[in-house]
Amino acid sequence: MRGHPPRRARPVIVSFNYSDLFEDFFPLYGIDQAAFPRFAGTANHTFLALLQRDVGDVVWYLFTLASRPWEVRHETVGCLIRFLPVPWPRRLLRRVVLRVRALRSRGRISRRQDAPGPVPAGRPRIYRTLGYYLTMLSLPFIRALARDRPDFLFVQDYSTGRYDLLVLAARLLGIPLVARHAGSRPETYLAPWTKRWTIPAAHRIIVGGGREREVLMQRFAVAPERIAVIPTPIDTELFRPIDRPAACARAGLDPQRRYLLFVGRLDDRPKQVGLLIRAFARLAAAHLDADLLVVGEGPDGPHLRHLAAESAPGRIRFLGWIGERGALVPLYNAAECLVLSSRHEGLPAVVAEALSCGTPVLAARVGEVGEFVVDGETGWLVVPGDEAALVAGLSMVLAHPQEVRALRPRVRANAEARLAPSATAAALRAVFTRPAAPAGLSRQSA
Repeated sequence: MRGHPPRRARPVIVSFNYSDLFEDFFPLYGIDQAAFPRFAGTANHTFLALLQRDVGDVVWYLFTLASRPWEVRHETVGCLIRFLPVPWPRRLLRRVVLRVRALRSRGRISRRQDAPGPVPAGRPRIYRTLGYYLTMLSLPFIRALARDRPDFLFVQDYSTGRYDLLVLAARLLGIPLVARHAGSRPETYLAPWTKRWTIPAAHRIIVGGGREREVLMQRFAVAPERIAVIPTPIDTELFRPIDRPAACARAGLDPQRRYLLFVGRLDDRPKQVGLLIRAFARLAAAHLDADLLVVGEGPDGPHLRHLAAESAPGRIRFLGWIGERGALVPLYNAAECLVLSSRHEGLPAVVAEALSCGTPVLAARVGEVGEFVVDGETGWLVVPGDEAALVAGLSMVLAHPQEVRALRPRVRANAEARLAPSATAAALRAVFTRPAAPAGLSRQSA
């Protein structure tokens, strides 16, 4: 396998998403393997669709607990999906983790309140790190690489153990590796001691804005020419402004009421949906014509529904996950604003989609969001995790409806100029250009 693959009319790009196992991520969206070829609800799907259309032939590797490998063509993205079974040590690790979760649910094991994920308290990262490493020790994966002979490896984020092993594989096989930042921060990296070698080893790194570019250059000594600033591309023809009464009719909403909108995974630790529910509840009595719409599913869904019913009964509607991206267009257009209360993000696709529809965004100042959500121009920014600041932001939006609606043409124009796929496609073609020699594995090679 070592060396350059034969020349093709279009390069073959093998892609890897951030999550370790299919079963531990996509079911949070209510998506099983049968439905996955029709699901296109993440920023990763958006990138891969553009790569498939304008750059090369994408093969998306997804690791699964299924016993045999199989493949299917994605109906929206157009790429080929390969489901690859994981080895038995990874299956065993997952069984242990699920057993621990079951014991916790019965109160037999104590848990720190801030311990993330379904792992024993005290050492959460070691389980996630081991999971990524063990997943990659897969014979079906090695056979698939030998069969596809990719021109590029494309990795969603560089914070995981998967990224480290793929950097090693890329070096051994002489294949350029491209990574895309998806919102991680250095303090969340798994096996962080490896990153000072592996991050500079990427052929190119795609970031959503200048903030992460500075982190890569200053903290990891990544050469600036290896960093490409490419925001999440958006289909500005699909996500467009439409008449609000028509949008309400399509979404089944009352046009006499006003709506705040959240779209995302119901995972309260990173997304802070509970914070948003409490903030809305504090001002609901002062704005009796306004409701909060929550689109999404996730592990904290039951808890958040209970919190909403207690805090603001009848005023918070959970719409479930909406897999068809076009179905979000009337919701964006019906909403006063999209609300993003996350603790950390890159540039979520939902923010770009809302802006493309002309919908202002009220967001926590995280990741690259602040480079596209500009106070008083395309939305408003608040301090992450500050409930009082979020209440003030929501109150301002609901108290000044005419001023908020007057922003919409400016919001749309900004999105067309910065997020349209035409400019993004050209930038991606430049990124996926094979170098004269593969990147090294040290700081000096960067």
